[in-house]
Amino acid sequence: MMTDSPLVLVGGDVHTERAVSARWPKARIGGTFRDLSLLEYVASGIRPDMVAVDVSLSPRGETLEAWTVRFKSAYPSSTVTVIDGSSNRVSEDIGEVPGLTTVLGSQTVVIWSPKGGVGKTFLSTNLACAASLVTGGNAVLLDMDLCSGDVAVHLDLLDGPAITDLIPVLPDIRPEGLDKYARRHGPSGLNVICGPRQPELCDLVTPEVVRTVLTLASKRWGLTYVDTPPDMASDVVGECVDAATKIVLVTTQDVASLKQCRSALEIFTKLGIPVSAMAVVVNRASKDSLMPLQKVEEFLGVELAGAVPEDRKAAERSVFEGRPLALISKNEISEAVWSILDHLSPGLGRASSNKKTPRRRGLFW
Repeated sequence: MMTDSPLVLVGGDVHTERAVSARWPKARIGGTFRDLSLLEYVASGIRPDMVAVDVSLSPRGETLEAWTVRFKSAYPSSTVTVIDGSSNRVSEDIGEVPGLTTVLGSQTVVIWSPKGGVGKTFLSTNLACAASLVTGGNAVLLDMDLCSGDVAVHLDLLDGPAITDLIPVLPDIRPEGLDKYARRHGPSGLNVICGPRQPELCDLVTPEVVRTVLTLASKRWGLTYVDTPPDMASDVVGECVDAATKIVLVTTQDVASLKQCRSALEIFTKLGIPVSAMAVVVNRASKDSLMPLQKVEEFLGVELAGAVPEDRKAAERSVFEGRPLALISKNEISEAVWSILDHLSPGLGRASSNKKTPRRRGLFW
């Protein structure tokens, strides 16, 4: 039996999602997918109360009826409803549709740390995948750690185009032209522009290239996430910081990392970057640390945007499988990532199947 606010995965397009929101106003929509195999993958992690599938959607290699029977067999606790999204459209005014997560503006979130090895790429990939999942693929992750970037490894995207392939066409390319050079992370729908395939090619990516790619990505996708190198003096970091609407500083609880983080906060403040544009996240947070989170806040002089608990085994497994923990429900790291996302992009939110009360859902900005 479904709850008063069921968690729903939608198979279809925006019209299908609108029809679902109109018919079940309290539904918490966990994502909308044109590919039913992707919907199945996400369902394996969050176990929705209901799956609503547009009647016109054709599964690969089987009929919709056969797919429905197979899905019900695999997930007997989930209700499957087939609807006609085209004939159940609600008002075209998107602001009147409850429960629909839509990016109305653009946001560039730069994830950075002055110290290497703090889990910056881990946080970047998880935040970007979470944002992509809840916005139906309207997000991109740029790997600007040009000499030693590992975004492709974390997301299991080892084959495909890289940022260096963009360089010859940059003078004439339009924002939508980036699609050809972005790899697609299947489980989340995230668009990814990966770093150079070989470290020796990183010099080809000049600050001008970085600036242009950031501008194009911001115009093409609603949410842009940028993974950066741990180098304060880097021109690449400078370009990313200049383009950022939000800077996420990643640190751990060790003293060296915290001292460098505080220095970075002071430098950014002197550069005129407002405190509201910065967010500090503690990664691998441990309750047994000699620097508990309250003392971390006192030392840095800021309120933390979030803390990702330490679970090295789960983190290593997620990287090995190319499946960020943000895509898996009932996991402490996953919950921390979604909470940080909500802090960075208020209103983006998500439907969480293991919360007693639903998260906020609504319009972004």
